[in-house]
Amino acid sequence: MKARIVIFIFMFLGGCASWPDEGQGGLAEKYQNYPLDDQQLDETFNQPESIVRSEFEHLELKLELLKSQDINACMPAQLLKAQIYENRISRLIAAQMWEDAEHDLLIHYHGLNQLANHFDTVRKLTNCAASIDEQPVLVNVKKQIAELLNSDNQFAFNAFEITPKYSVRVAQAADLIKQLESISILLIGHTDSVGSKNSNYELALKRADTVKHWLGVYGVPTYNITTLTQGSLKPFSESSQSEQKRHSDRRVEAIILDANAQSENSKQVKSLMNWTKIIEKKKE
Repeated sequence: MKARIVIFIFMFLGGCASWPDEGQGGLAEKYQNYPLDDQQLDETFNQPESIVRSEFEHLELKLELLKSQDINACMPAQLLKAQIYENRISRLIAAQMWEDAEHDLLIHYHGLNQLANHFDTVRKLTNCAASIDEQPVLVNVKKQIAELLNSDNQFAFNAFEITPKYSVRVAQAADLIKQLESISILLIGHTDSVGSKNSNYELALKRADTVKHWLGVYGVPTYNITTLTQGSLKPFSESSQSEQKRHSDRRVEAIILDANAQSENSKQVKSLMNWTKIIEKKKE
C-alpha cells in the first residue's frame, strides 16, 4: 500500500513539474497571434452584436430609400408600421438584447421586402408617388453598395470562393442593387503577389466571376455586371510584404456606375478588358 502511495506521489509531482509540449499548454496560448487568419476573422465577425448592427444599418438604409421614393403618399400606414418596428429594434440593440433584436430583424427584413414589392405595384397602377428628387438618397445607397462590395476579408489564400463574412456583404449589396433601376457594376479581380502573373490573372478573374455569380444568385440581373482582372498588378497597399497586407490584396474591387456610363471608352477599363479577353482565350 505504501509503495502505491509513493508511486502515485512521484507521478503527480513529475506531471506537475514537467513542461508541456510545444503548442500544448502555457499562458501564451491564451493570447492570439496577429494578423488573424481567415477563420479567426470570420469568427470575430460572427459575434451576435456585429451581425445585428450590420443588418440593422442595412435595413435602415433600405427604408430610407423607400421614403425617398415617396412611399408615404401611397402607403402611409404601412410606412408608419415599418418605422415603429425599426424603432423597436433600435431599442433592443441599445439594451444589448441581441437575440430578440436578431429575431425582430428577420421579421423586419421580410416585412420590408413585402412593402417594397407592394409599393412598386401600387405606384405603377395609381401613380400615387410624386416625382421627387431621389438623388441625395441614391448617392448614399450607391456609396453603401460600394462599401459592402469593397469590404475586407473577401477571399482566403489561393481561393476564389468568397468567405462567410463577405457572403453576407454581397447579399446586403444585392438587396440594395435590386431597388435601383439604372446601375452598372465593374468587378475587378485582384490577388496578392504570391504566384506567377498568369496564374494570378486567372485567379483574379475567377474571383470577380464568383462575386458576379453570387449577385445573380441573390437576384441581381447580371447583364449590367462586367468582370475584369488585374491579377497582382494593383496591390491594396504600397507594401504587401506582411501576411496581413497580402490578405487585403486578395479582393474584388467594385465600381458602381450609371447604366448608361460610357466607361468602356476609358483607357484603364479598355486595357483591363483586353487582359480579360486574353485570359479567357487561354482558358479555351
